[in-house]
Amino acid sequence: MKPAPAPSPDELAASLQTLRLLVREVGANYLASLQADIALVQRALGHASPDRQRRTDRRRMQKWIAELDVKPAKGRRRDLKQLDKLIARLTATVENW
Repeated sequence: MKPAPAPSPDELAASLQTLRLLVREVGANYLASLQADIALVQRALGHASPDRQRRTDRRRMQKWIAELDVKPAKGRRRDLKQLDKLIARLTATVENW
C-alpha cells in the first residue's frame, strides 16, 4: 500500500489557516462558557439566603479565588485548567444552595 501523496505547500497552508480559525472559534466558545458559569455564580450570590452555611461557602469561595495563581500574559494551558477547575468548584457550590 502506497502512502498518501504529500500535500502541496498551498494545501498545507490552507489547512493550517483552517486550523487557526477552529482554534479561535473553539477558544471563544470555551471562554464564553466559562464566563456564563461565572455569571451564574454571581446571580446565585444575589439570591442566597444569609444563613450560616452560605456565609461559610462565600468565605471558602473567596479563598479559592484569592489562591488562584495564573499568569494571563503567558497564555498557558495550565492557567486555563486552573480557571476551569475553580469555576467548576464555584458553580458546584452554588448549585447546592
